[in-house]
Amino acid sequence: MIGIIILTVIFAIMGIMFAFGKGGFLIAGYNTANDEDKAKYDERKLNRCFSIFCFGIALVIGITGYIDTEAFAVHVGLPCIIMLVIFIFVTSNTYCKKRKKQ
Repeated sequence: MIGIIILTVIFAIMGIMFAFGKGGFLIAGYNTANDEDKAKYDERKLNRCFSIFCFGIALVIGITGYIDTEAFAVHVGLPCIIMLVIFIFVTSNTYCKKRKKQ
């Protein structure tokens, strides 16, 4: 149970860091990209999306740990995490890209 609490707190802290725009260095791929590739993305939007992702993961882990049944974790927790991962893939590749000016 203590491990679940620690994971929930870690993801909540990461969500707070992203919400305040200070977590850009934690985004895999973006941190190591060159300046040309970084210019294609809006860092403020990336931070916002990853903040929602981290808070969502913290919420799912916290509720799943509180309910503490294997059936709930498999039938509710796992699909929620899969949906959050799909959310971050889609939003980081669509919403977070800078629009080309016409």
